[in-house]
Amino acid sequence: MATVPMPPISRMGAIVAVERVLARTPALAVLLPMIQVYDTGCLLNIDIVARNATAPPGLALRLDSAFSGEESTSPHVTLRYPNGVEIASDEDGHAAPPSLSWFPGGVRGDAEFTLYQMPLWLFPLPPPGVVLLTLNWPWAGIGPEAVRLDGAAITEAAARSTRCWPGEQGRRAQ
Repeated sequence: MATVPMPPISRMGAIVAVERVLARTPALAVLLPMIQVYDTGCLLNIDIVARNATAPPGLALRLDSAFSGEESTSPHVTLRYPNGVEIASDEDGHAAPPSLSWFPGGVRGDAEFTLYQMPLWLFPLPPPGVVLLTLNWPWAGIGPEAVRLDGAAITEAAARSTRCWPGEQGRRAQ
């Protein structure tokens, strides 16, 4: 199986603002504030915010296991293209392109809230047209919830992705 290119380190991705709440429960909010677009693919920057006071006991440990890929607790994201092609985040280990893979994120928080940043790497860029993103996370009591994304805006943003050092050729994906 061919290796899927990852976000290029030597490029700055262009931003497509989405600014959508994908789902909300008393303890969690799943957000898609933006998509970071490169010439090879894009990161769907999914944020999960936990409200610590209303979170069930052990939520942090369960979220940690969810983001380590445990099937029973992981969020499931699917993208459906205008031509009917559908890709899913839970098939990233064995799918040929197009592929949708969890990418390392981060965690930060305070006494009230914890933010889990869980980007998804989409390779290659989606086609122009309406891309339907569906979130389903039964473990968290979410889903399925769907939102429409503008595939044309994403592909057009790729032209705004820039090299960190102009004139340097380097590899496209590092």
